[in-house]
Amino acid sequence: MTAFTLNLDRKIVPALVVCGKFDGSHACLALATSSGNILVHSPHRQPPIGVNETPEENLEKRLKWNGELAELQIGKQILSLCTGRLTEDERDILLIGTSTHILAYQVEENADLFYKNIPDGVYSIVVGKLSWLSNQVTIIGSNCSITIIDGEGNEVFWTIMGGIVRSLAIFDFDGDGEFELVTGSEDCEIKVFKADLILWEIKETAPVTALLALPGRQFAYVVDNGTVGIYESGQRLWRIKSKHKVVSIRSFDVNGDGKLEIVTGWSSGKMDARSCLTGDVTFKIQLNSAVAGIVEADYRRTGRPDLVIVSVTGEVRGYGAGLMISTPEPGELIRKLFARKQALTTELKQRGANFQNYLGSKLAVNMFPSKGAVRLALAAGPGLLISCVIVFAEGLFEGETMVVHPAKPEEELEIELKPDKNMTVDIHVKVCMGTVNTDLYQVFEIVRQLPQFCMYEIISKPENVSEEFKNCGVLFEIAERLKRIALWLNQSFLLSKEFDVPDEGPAAAFIEIWLQGMRDNKIHCIRASAVGKASIQTEDMHFAGDIVQSLATYLGIQELGTEARFPAEEKKLCTALERVKGLREVDARLQADAAGDSNLLKNLVIRLEDARILSDVGGMKRRLLQLKNVNSDLMRENEIRTNSSRELTSTLKELNIGVRKASRLRVGRASTNTVSRCRAAIQDENSKALIQALQNG
Repeated sequence: MTAFTLNLDRKIVPALVVCGKFDGSHACLALATSSGNILVHSPHRQPPIGVNETPEENLEKRLKWNGELAELQIGKQILSLCTGRLTEDERDILLIGTSTHILAYQVEENADLFYKNIPDGVYSIVVGKLSWLSNQVTIIGSNCSITIIDGEGNEVFWTIMGGIVRSLAIFDFDGDGEFELVTGSEDCEIKVFKADLILWEIKETAPVTALLALPGRQFAYVVDNGTVGIYESGQRLWRIKSKHKVVSIRSFDVNGDGKLEIVTGWSSGKMDARSCLTGDVTFKIQLNSAVAGIVEADYRRTGRPDLVIVSVTGEVRGYGAGLMISTPEPGELIRKLFARKQALTTELKQRGANFQNYLGSKLAVNMFPSKGAVRLALAAGPGLLISCVIVFAEGLFEGETMVVHPAKPEEELEIELKPDKNMTVDIHVKVCMGTVNTDLYQVFEIVRQLPQFCMYEIISKPENVSEEFKNCGVLFEIAERLKRIALWLNQSFLLSKEFDVPDEGPAAAFIEIWLQGMRDNKIHCIRASAVGKASIQTEDMHFAGDIVQSLATYLGIQELGTEARFPAEEKKLCTALERVKGLREVDARLQADAAGDSNLLKNLVIRLEDARILSDVGGMKRRLLQLKNVNSDLMRENEIRTNSSRELTSTLKELNIGVRKASRLRVGRASTNTVSRCRAAIQDENSKALIQALQNG
């Protein structure tokens, strides 16, 4: 079945495999090795004719060819790889992302196109054309931020994110013929951007590690917990989950029917192809080791692309389109027939059973907040007992499913639910009920929805409120009737009885709701008046942002500015900013020391070589001892620099998360302005400007 096979004899880093035409015509593989280098494989490369390079010129070049293979030394941990075109040149460039920089490398010319400092790290890269920009650009996913740069390495766009951006894709989401940006991050969110506007967003159950654009307003996504699926126009078509993790994902016409399938490579070494419409497996193979990457390339120069699969041990396999035929595993047909037989036997047993005892049976269901969690209460009808309950909910349990099986059947059962985040969760419940000593059960299927703020219960106004609490919160104005705000409260919170605003009396012109979080026991207060004044009194900046975003979405508010006061958060961010300033000074000093030691090291090597040529054994010993001491100093300084860099990255993430929280307190242009002003203050290391941006947007 394979069109070709070869072995690169290198250890390949998973998910760091790309393909490009670096000379404009021949497909090449570029892979990150475990030694921190880039390996380039070009099976059709023609070496330069009539060019005689001196050994000195060869040493100066970063990419050294040895037949079909070349190795590019980076010297830092490689986080991401990408190929693409940023200019009219037909040759692809190689983009390499590390924890501090992005390098655009022209492989054919063996030269850097640009080298740009990215303090937040380069965790994902994609090259393409966005609707709101005029030229091809490079989009960089970083630590809580997204940066877009042009073909010369100049920044043209920057925005904040809620976590490390692990995946990026460009495709037409809204069907207007122009491309938008899709992002997947470690805070489990998938977002679609059109300039500063978020067209669509959704939360998954784990960090989103890969995205893939497909035809027909579809895109595939991969989640870190082993889930892969497809969305179409914001609606999920299907998803599957495995105990193994997806390493790489690609679209390819596997069976030659003219329709693309989703090809996924797994950490177990399995590669399978699935229908984009249903998710059914059409083809699968098993490699000897874990998959490192899957690319599409005309590697045989036949005019048609092949599917190229690379394993972590360097094994490369190529498959032609339409040439993949899936062969069933031994015994698979027998297992399917046996499962069908069991299903038919169970159905016959049920058809012959007496259901008279179950006629008119009922199940009472109730949900309410109590004792630090949401309680799902189930009560069976007369003469029936609950034997088993299966609860399925994305992101609510480990494995997404919980089975409650009491020691003996009970008439009533209470299940504790504790969502970790403020998000709407659909729960699917199956309740197995039956009579005493029966092996035949009636199954009730129930679907309920947990509101976004179900982990907050309404309390009466506390008698004593601290001064710190009184000085915290968000103030804003909304031109909306209190009745609609009351409807939002009923939809977003799990209330024991429906909240309503009286038509007459003092309470008709004002809403005041006191809440207590069941996760941390913190107190919050939401107020709104008939004249359009509203406030959220809380010490939790994240909760305030969730409330503002939820309320704005429900009421259809496109622009909303606020005044915010969170002294603890402001102090925390100012401290982080001062820490960043100090770490940058330390890093600059360490780099200067490293440069001096590096020059000293070169001089010592030259003197050692001179002593060797002169047969000066004593001089050689002295130089070797000096080299050992300088090398020890370099290793110690490198360890200090690495720890400093790690602390700087962590502090920058803390700052970016703070800016993200501040931006979520506003909507529309006010949110964008907050991000811009905060970033300018961080770059200028201006604490006062940062506080003003946090407070006023």
